Amino acid sequence: MPLLVDGHNVIGRSPHLSLSDRDDEAKLIAQLRLFVARTGKRLTVVFDPSPMGNPPALWGDDQSAQGNLEIIYAASGRTADQVLRERIASAKDKQGLILVTSDAAIVEFARRCGLKQIRPAEWLVRALRQVAQPPRPDDKPARTADLDEWLKLFPEPLQPAVQPKPPKPDAAAIKRQRRLEQLRRQVERQRRLLGPGE
Repeated sequence: MPLLVDGHNVIGRSPHLSLSDRDDEAKLIAQLRLFVARTGKRLTVVFDPSPMGNPPALWGDDQSAQGNLEIIYAASGRTADQVLRERIASAKDKQGLILVTSDAAIVEFARRCGLKQIRPAEWLVRALRQVAQPPRPDDKPARTADLDEWLKLFPEPLQPAVQPKPPKPDAAAIKRQRRLEQLRRQVERQRRLLGPGE
């Protein structure tokens, strides 16, 4: 199930991030990258327009995708809430979408649109904290769509078929072959001794 995340709402609920930090969005994005890599989930995070750092989008919201992580900055003059509402309203599979926010107005709108899966921002903060812990040595990394794509492009080489060993020759057959070779040489010597015409 894809997640639709209210970025600044999650930052405001996180004990390790601060909305007053100039790099708050970059720090959250780094955590979300790790989350997506470890879980294999698809996630879209939406931010208000950034007053510094990100150039304003001229024709619409500034979007970028990094594997299963999509990052959206609302266009200048718009808010993340507007983008979230549009995404919720246009979602084809509302039952399969998980909204992550603690914003009461967005939650109410999502419920009116028929969205069933709504998680508070604190839920994602806890999930990010768990994912940030180093994996145990026996944990296998989640298989992601990126990995599947790489395996399609660069398949693992097939192991060469093991050629069966030829059967060991029969000892009696080897003796017969040697004896025939000796007889052939003896006949050849006799012909040479007798000479041509005899």
